[in-house]
Amino acid sequence: MRPLLSIVLFLAFSNIGNSQSEEIGVFGGGAYYLGEMNHGQQFYKAHFTPGLLYRYNLQDKRWVLRVHFAYAKLEGSDADSEIQSNIDRNLNFQSTIIEAGPIMELNFIEYEIGGRTKFGNKNKNNGTAYIFGGINFFHMNPKGTLDGVEIELQPLGTEGQGSSQNSKKRYNLNQVSIPFGLGIKFNIGNRFALSMEYGLRKTFTDYIDDVSGTYVDPDILATENGILSAQMANKSIDGVISTGQQRGNSSNKDWYVIAGAILSYRLKKATTCRKW
Repeated sequence: MRPLLSIVLFLAFSNIGNSQSEEIGVFGGGAYYLGEMNHGQQFYKAHFTPGLLYRYNLQDKRWVLRVHFAYAKLEGSDADSEIQSNIDRNLNFQSTIIEAGPIMELNFIEYEIGGRTKFGNKNKNNGTAYIFGGINFFHMNPKGTLDGVEIELQPLGTEGQGSSQNSKKRYNLNQVSIPFGLGIKFNIGNRFALSMEYGLRKTFTDYIDDVSGTYVDPDILATENGILSAQMANKSIDGVISTGQQRGNSSNKDWYVIAGAILSYRLKKATTCRKW
């Protein structure tokens, strides 16, 4: 993690004195989750995701530092699965995601909003494709439902966290992700641009959905973590679950995706350079 962050910061600030332009923007799109309750269905239970961002275009007009904030909602339900064992498991969750952090964009060709060449002519490149990657920090808070009531899951230790049955502590609600993806951007005037992008988020937690390991003894769980913990740990349709039986797959971490459009505004007009 530290080498990646060092690379991002080096690229961001090595030419900070030669910035060509700055932008502020708003994001609107959707977010969805990939994990134990959605193994690969694209745009599954996607929810509207708003965001804000700041872009700092570096001298070569190809590298762009971006700092952003986004608010997303992720959701999953075993009831939607095509796998019978998942349907029988009968779990569900939803979680808000608050995400922020730096991202580096690499334009395929030189580009900036309303940019001009060193000969004073308008930049011929009115748009470009780009790829991006970075490091983000996000806060999650998975909740499940019982009799129509939303219940926070992390404090319950549904897989025995915090009890004699599991040596692990309750998972952290503050996590790190690696965002990466691709997009296109193009001018819609001298000061405005529109971008459209698709971005994956690789996380280092398997608990966005509160499901990862195995079932623990429900009687001990109820005694040590509370009756509600035992109820939320096992919501299976037939109620027959053996201690140690697989509840999730801890070898595969959870992912989420944010895709949508960015409307950005250049803070200063492009200046015309004198001919040489």
